[in-house]
Amino acid sequence: MSRDFQGETVIVTGAARGLGRGIATAFLRAGAQVLIADIDTDRLEGTARSLRESDGEAVAAVQVDVSREGDVERMVQAALAWSGKIDHLINNAGIVRIAPLVETSESDWDRVIDVNLKGVYLGMRLALPHMVARKSGSIVNIASQAGKRGNRYIAPYCASKAGVISLTQTAALEAAPHVRVNCVCPGFINTELQEEEYDQVAAITHEDRDEIKSGWMAAMPLGRFQEVEDVAEAVLFLSSGAASQTTGEAMNISGGMVMD
Repeated sequence: MSRDFQGETVIVTGAARGLGRGIATAFLRAGAQVLIADIDTDRLEGTARSLRESDGEAVAAVQVDVSREGDVERMVQAALAWSGKIDHLINNAGIVRIAPLVETSESDWDRVIDVNLKGVYLGMRLALPHMVARKSGSIVNIASQAGKRGNRYIAPYCASKAGVISLTQTAALEAAPHVRVNCVCPGFINTELQEEEYDQVAAITHEDRDEIKSGWMAAMPLGRFQEVEDVAEAVLFLSSGAASQTTGEAMNISGGMVMD
């Protein structure tokens, strides 16, 4: 029932900054060895250097575009070559494009779906066989409250995250009984990416960015945005023995904004 991940290997995608970096840091502090993956080579290398300051041997890094099968296969093989096994996969990589539905280009639609949904599919398809063969492992996919209800100006993001929730449930059924598959659904996470989103929404609505921020905050009964650590703790719980009877779940980490 422990959250001690000593001797366990974790892959975290989209780990160069923000939530992914926070999740990788939490696993390292819990004793895991972590392979971080991201498309942004410069940020990835900087994050790897920073994380290695505390435990160099427990961190590996690989540049990956999660929408490309060859890249994801290379990531999986890198983890296996490094440690010989994959205990946990955290499919965190994701992007958002902000625009009204009727102004969303086909290329933006395709890219969001490719990264956010196809990337999760590829990660699970290529990692699961190794977990199933060992009869051990867990996967946590990062979905969103936007996958449970519509949100203005992020149609492809909403569609992709709804797909992640459904895909998680399908994978949980197929991977049972030895491998568990869950997802978390954050609300608004207090990161630099969210700060950028205020400005992008303001450009569409012509509202003051502080009014936008206040409106988003007002939707949360608990009265604050989620921090990276809030979501990372949920990911560690779902990956741990404490959640040994939990699979196929879409856990809300949204300050009460979504209750189901």
